[in-house]
Amino acid sequence: MQIQIITEAELDVDMGMVDLFNDAIFKTFTTARKVVGSGVLLPFAVKTVVAQRNASRKRLNWRKSGLHVPPAMIFSVTKQCNLNCKGCYEQAQHRQGTDISIERVSRLFKEARELGTSIIVIAGGEPLTRPEILDEAREYSDIIFPVFTNGVLIDQGMAMMLRYNRNIVPIISLEGPRKATDERRGDGMYDLVTRKMKLLKNNGVFYGASITITSENMEQVTSDGFVFELMRLGVRAVVYVQYVPVDPETEHLALGIETRAILTERLDTMRKQKKAVFIDFPGDEEKLGGCLAAGRGFIHISQSGAVEPCPASPHSDVSLNDTSLKDALKSKFLRRIRETPHSLIESASGCALYDKEEWVKSLVV
Repeated sequence: MQIQIITEAELDVDMGMVDLFNDAIFKTFTTARKVVGSGVLLPFAVKTVVAQRNASRKRLNWRKSGLHVPPAMIFSVTKQCNLNCKGCYEQAQHRQGTDISIERVSRLFKEARELGTSIIVIAGGEPLTRPEILDEAREYSDIIFPVFTNGVLIDQGMAMMLRYNRNIVPIISLEGPRKATDERRGDGMYDLVTRKMKLLKNNGVFYGASITITSENMEQVTSDGFVFELMRLGVRAVVYVQYVPVDPETEHLALGIETRAILTERLDTMRKQKKAVFIDFPGDEEKLGGCLAAGRGFIHISQSGAVEPCPASPHSDVSLNDTSLKDALKSKFLRRIRETPHSLIESASGCALYDKEEWVKSLVV
């Protein structure tokens, strides 16, 4: 298929949002460089900032020839998990198909580097049930791999591996303090996970924590006391993931518009006062012109290889088992979503794709 050449005027309009997101990525890694200070992590932090800039230039060159390459992808590498958490998002979606082969994963990482996708979020299930994924990630030091994990499978050997492969950044999930985490993940899980955090800290690993934030726990998980405890454990990046409903019965857990505004204010204060990186997903999208899914900022790869707009929108018209990443990015389905950005700005639940699911499904050919 021949790539269509777009006009300079079309490029300028579309690149406004892309430039904002590229700048946001650069600022995030610049903040991370400041967080690590002048210690042993500094050389890698500087190298990472340079690599992200180089990758953005690759993406721009591809865009000028008509191919839209997102800076990031979220890759759910498996359905497997060693826990059985209440209300598990992955289980609720009932995805079909076997896990993508490690051979295809290896090619995917190579393709991503060539195209300029420079952040690959590794998710699951529990991604550490597939340690071979990390072995592949070690070969791509210019790509950052945040790994969202429950932390249970981290041991001394893995901690040492992470110490010498700084591009792999574990992001450990908590529900909040001990009571909230144990109620959802199982008795004793908070103490077990915080021991894993201390292990990472003691080995000098840059790592983060992921908190699913709902209308019920927002006050608690954004409190000074809770954030201070995370810092004490060695957390240097906090990712607040706003709850996205999986069915109408849980819609009350999603943050309302006023609550999201309060969260934004609190995170802005944290960024000024605390020595850590704070990310609000998908809340930060509102500053960037709306939903970043479908390749505007990122795409989602399911455990079976389907190329989707977002983990919250399990719809696809192309699979990496049948084509290259480059050709998959030409998906008509993804393009139709990107061409209607006005439909992805306002959302009652915080997730435009969830609010407009019937419209999204209608776009699949």
